[in-house]
Amino acid sequence: MLEALSKGSFERAVGRLEARLLTQRGWTVMSAAYPVLDVIFAHPRRASFRLRFTCDDWDDLPPSINLLRADGGYIPAQRQPSDPHEYVFANSGSVFNSGAHERTGQPFVCMRGSREFHTHAGHRSELWDNYRGQPGNDLLGLLDQLWRVWERAAR
Repeated sequence: MLEALSKGSFERAVGRLEARLLTQRGWTVMSAAYPVLDVIFAHPRRASFRLRFTCDDWDDLPPSINLLRADGGYIPAQRQPSDPHEYVFANSGSVFNSGAHERTGQPFVCMRGSREFHTHAGHRSELWDNYRGQPGNDLLGLLDQLWRVWERAAR
């Protein structure tokens, strides 16, 4: 996709993030500048969790989504059981996959709509084109789905 179209689509999506929603959900937007949407999910009793969507070629390609600590550092694939982010992997029903992705070496989002899902050996037959443009598969829809998974995991 031409970069200008990708950037325009991205900017329209992040332009729909409303202050009321951010406050209600405890989200902090660290970046919403093309091609990165970077959001922290805060919880009063759990370690904050950060998702960084890299949306180059949006929406010809799904976003690459990094799982991060609130300070922006990667949550490592090798963690101790006492790691403050272990709840994310233990309670997410495998959407937040604790294993190292074959291409990135990092834990990853194993859900349709993430680049890591569609490039993983187990899901390469599930093409993004089969999901792109469907309700809930825009940037805010993907962010919302991941927040809902995280929110359940944080209980």
